[in-house]
Amino acid sequence: MKRSNEGAVTVYFVAATAAFVLLAGLLIDYARITAFRKQAELSVKSGVRSVLAAYDPLLFDRYGMFVRGGDAADELFRRTLNGNVSEDDKGALPYMDLKWTEAGVTESRPLSDHRVFRRQVLEEMKYKAPIDLTIELAGRFKGVAGAMKETAKTVDVLERARKSYERREKAFDNALDVMRKHGKHVAVKAANLKDRVAGVVSGYDDYVVKRTEDEARREALRLKEQRKKQREEAGETDEQFMMDSEEGPRNEAAVAAYESEARELASLLIRYSVTWRDEAASVKDKAYFALSEARQANEELKAIVSLTESVPSVGATNENEDDSVEGETIKEIRQSAKELVLETSFFDAFENEADELLMSGAALSVEMSSLSSLIAAIPGSTGLTASLTGGNGELKSAISAYDHSYGAEGAVWKARDAALEAHRSNDKARKEQEEIAKAKWAGAANFIGTLVGVPGNEVEREKFARADELYRSNLEWNKAEGEMAKVIRSSDPFEGRDDAIRSSEGLFDALGISLVGARDQMFFSEYVMSRFSSYDPSLVKELIKGGDPSLDLHIQEAEYILYGLNHPSGNIAAAYGEIFGLRLAIRTMEGMIESRSLGNPLLVLAAALVYGIVNATLDMSKLVADGKIQLSKYAKTDTYYADYLRLFLLAHGSSSGTTARIIAVMEHASGVDFSGAYTYASGEATASFRLWFYPGLLKKLGRQGQAGGTIKGNRYEATYVADNSYL
Repeated sequence: MKRSNEGAVTVYFVAATAAFVLLAGLLIDYARITAFRKQAELSVKSGVRSVLAAYDPLLFDRYGMFVRGGDAADELFRRTLNGNVSEDDKGALPYMDLKWTEAGVTESRPLSDHRVFRRQVLEEMKYKAPIDLTIELAGRFKGVAGAMKETAKTVDVLERARKSYERREKAFDNALDVMRKHGKHVAVKAANLKDRVAGVVSGYDDYVVKRTEDEARREALRLKEQRKKQREEAGETDEQFMMDSEEGPRNEAAVAAYESEARELASLLIRYSVTWRDEAASVKDKAYFALSEARQANEELKAIVSLTESVPSVGATNENEDDSVEGETIKEIRQSAKELVLETSFFDAFENEADELLMSGAALSVEMSSLSSLIAAIPGSTGLTASLTGGNGELKSAISAYDHSYGAEGAVWKARDAALEAHRSNDKARKEQEEIAKAKWAGAANFIGTLVGVPGNEVEREKFARADELYRSNLEWNKAEGEMAKVIRSSDPFEGRDDAIRSSEGLFDALGISLVGARDQMFFSEYVMSRFSSYDPSLVKELIKGGDPSLDLHIQEAEYILYGLNHPSGNIAAAYGEIFGLRLAIRTMEGMIESRSLGNPLLVLAAALVYGIVNATLDMSKLVADGKIQLSKYAKTDTYYADYLRLFLLAHGSSSGTTARIIAVMEHASGVDFSGAYTYASGEATASFRLWFYPGLLKKLGRQGQAGGTIKGNRYEATYVADNSYL
């Protein structure tokens, strides 16, 4: 009985021991699986990091860009994975018999992708750009931004006022011209008629005498012929009677000519009477229409001027701007535009003159019509001397009065000319300044024209052509639309000035915005200026003198990036054209202040333009000669060519086209195809190790999600993925 009990204990002990061994084996393999998974995961991550550690040193050193370089990614990945296999696992009973069965790397996110490229630029510049911009750029241009904003508003107001003013004055001239022409025409014709009327009236008495005499002679001759016939019928002859002859009418030709003149004059008087009356009505309508246009232009002018009183001064809007005496002076010039507005009474008086011209013409027509009736009654009449003399006197007085008022030297025209001249006294001087501006503008255009005309050599043109191909290829890759610089060289100095001032306002706005948070725009402008070349002003000096300096793409990279013109000298010309525009805007601001003593705001505007063109042209010469120019007469800070490029890039240098051109220049210089310059790696690897205990049981547990991998035979296998990038 005792032996039987001992056997039972042994069975129970064996069962317990087996269960313990099973549990211990499972726990050991689970521990090994956990360690394996951790080591494999870390190995894959390490492998991906190793892949990205092999970057292109050329692009990093030259442009601060990280892209994959060095050995093949798969090779680096596998090398790192194998290096993470412990040498201790190669004994008789390795704790972790890790084997890599599959491994590979997928590279993506090439630097040609604008989103990837911009992120790298932002990373490169996020500490440097704000400091550079604040110290080097904002510091240089501080002090003129506020005055420039006032100038922009003032030029805009005065230029619109000038256009309304000129429309108004042209309408005045049209009204006066149609009235003056009609008055002079009537006065001349009336003067001619006056002489003809005087001739007819003065010849009336002589006409009556001659006509009466001819009538008496005609009657005497008739009676003689009657008696002669009677004697012949009676058979009587009288030689003396036959020999006597009675003269007939002697004045028939003179009488007929006088009567013809009277009839023609009467007809002419009545015709002129009707025609001039109708013409006077038409002239009044035309004058009224022209004056209505003048009123409308004056109302536009009044509305424009009202803005100068309702809109407050610009003032300082950020730390890059200062309130200044210059700004206040320019504001005062703007407000003086109210002097250009005319009162309603001026137009009323002008319209009254048109009414009076019509009434004077009507009165003259009445006198002519009345006298026409008298003259028409002359043929065969007697006793009209008093009536004709009186009618002639009244017509003569009416014609003299009309000529005095509306003739060539008419008093009405003299008075109206004086009234117009009262507010046009500065127009002559203004137009002289405008003509000078046109002449100076043509001279200034020669500077830019000289640069545009330089073709470059064949090698230089080929480099630009290749860069253009790379640029367009990158745009197509990014499915983006590019843009080229719009180099506007207006032949009109007024349009050129307006474009320059609008552009300068945008430039200073961009500078101000960048200081308060336009991160991307600021970083990109600073990146271009810090990493790419720009054309030295001394070379421009040589170009202008007719020399042959290099126009290689890679000594003017910033200009090409900014403007994108496929021409060796085109981008340089565009840069200097934009600099000239900014200098013109700044110098026009100075010119407004320097010319303020001229009084009339439109004359000040014209004189300021002449000042601006002359001094901006001198600035360009000084920039290429000395490499620097003083910012303004009122802000004595030296500015350099690079400052202007930086400002232009800040204003319009962060577009898709700009990004594509940056990449094109980098590809051209480095020979690297950015579509294959990857910045992101995804590594995937499969590893396995041999299980020590109960793989079948673990496989069943794995189906329930406990093992985390797959079991093939006696080996545990798992796949891991790791991703990494330079950002």
